Amino acid sequence: MGRDSKSGRAAAALAALTLTLSLAAQAQTPAAAPKFKGVWEPVNYGEDITLNDVFFVTPDIGYVGGNAGTILKTTDAGASWNALLGGDPGSTERGITQLWFVTPEIGWAAQITGTHTNLLHTTDGDSWTRIGTIPEHYEDFAFASDSLGVYVNDEKIFQTRDAGKTWRQVGTCATKAVIGGLTRDAMCNLWKLRFATPDVVYALGQGKSGTDAAFVMRSDDAGENWSVVSVIEGQDGGEGGLFFLDENVGYFSTKYGKGSYRTVDGGKTWNAMPATGVFRRIVFADPEVGWSMMYQTLAYTTDGGKRWFSREMRFPAMPNAFSLPRRDRAYVVGPHGMIFRYSVMPENTPVAAATLVSPAMPAIDNRVVMQLAQLDTRVDSLSKQLESAGAGVADWTTTPAGQELLQLQGTVDAVATGAPNMGRKHRSLNLLGFGLTLLGDLTGESGELKEAFAALRQARDAKSLSAALTGLNGQIDAMKTSVATFQSAKRGGG
Repeated sequence: MGRDSKSGRAAAALAALTLTLSLAAQAQTPAAAPKFKGVWEPVNYGEDITLNDVFFVTPDIGYVGGNAGTILKTTDAGASWNALLGGDPGSTERGITQLWFVTPEIGWAAQITGTHTNLLHTTDGDSWTRIGTIPEHYEDFAFASDSLGVYVNDEKIFQTRDAGKTWRQVGTCATKAVIGGLTRDAMCNLWKLRFATPDVVYALGQGKSGTDAAFVMRSDDAGENWSVVSVIEGQDGGEGGLFFLDENVGYFSTKYGKGSYRTVDGGKTWNAMPATGVFRRIVFADPEVGWSMMYQTLAYTTDGGKRWFSREMRFPAMPNAFSLPRRDRAYVVGPHGMIFRYSVMPENTPVAAATLVSPAMPAIDNRVVMQLAQLDTRVDSLSKQLESAGAGVADWTTTPAGQELLQLQGTVDAVATGAPNMGRKHRSLNLLGFGLTLLGDLTGESGELKEAFAALRQARDAKSLSAALTGLNGQIDAMKTSVATFQSAKRGGG
């Protein structure tokens, strides 16, 4: 990713920090905090084209794949759409189905031709080319990075290390298992793939030749080597859903959402959940908030999947796919150019007649933003006290400025702890590598903030005090940028 692109996003994120501060300030006053509602608003594409899939890489920047060889893009949350490919309802081009991104700019899409599937690729989010092909009847593919990915076809697993140009078989769903009280050499058809981390990837399958069981496979080296980790007798993994919050905690659902299961030990054992309507497509925006949707029913969780709730949503057409880039923003697509956008707003906000009301997802934790504002204020106060005291004190920590320093210590500790905690709570679960990079930035900035404060405490003369204050202010600005970038750009699934 280019430095100019990074700095541009950072500047935009930092510019939004004032609004975030305002919202966070409201959240700190429970008596004044407004109630919220979730709403779906139409942001349709103005052509009669069936839209098949959607993937938003940020709450505002997203892609839609549709019939007639169509790939649409928006950079303003659906207020306007640009056809990167297709867009003409009269075109005879084959439709675009599966979209997958690993960064805001690097992604893939599938175009099934009738004899094979063209794998389309972008490295800048705008220009798309055919990078390779996979079988027409593949079931699922997933990428962990800009070069490494896997796909499944029947019982076979294939891996690429060159972004999809070439593929080689790396695994087969086959194992010896006790099913129906008898030991069997069993095989499965694989249906679903999900990276839990950039290295750990899972696959869900359905028993072949009358074998009544669901199969779960796992690779710990990004798809190079595979093993069957569990066989769940009496369950159908065909056309089911699969998602992992990390390398140990995950969920799968059976066909049509008839059953759903949870693991906390990396897929070795699974427990049935009393879930309501967890379907074949499961997406988590972060480790707490996840959605599953099928036809007109939305199922959602706000506690990491332990409990699920469902609502019926009456869109004007049947949705084909949805994307959940952040807990408070989502999109669905369907026939006739239908695109609806979900957002959270105050309960008393007027809405248009075409708007659908939906449950409001919980707010993003903004406490660290308030702590950063307090840190800024206290550093300014300390600087003014030191200026008025004059230069050259041998141990300025015993002066009134030293009392300010003690108060500053608590705020520094709160920010240095709060920023990584926010990152872990809200980290991306779909753009895995990118999400981990943002979390790493927060963690790194937190450590550097503590080092900058330690340098201030050790300063004993005017020159070192000035340098330490400059360093601390610079580190506060860097932390502000990292926090604002994370909160505006953290990614979800799609």
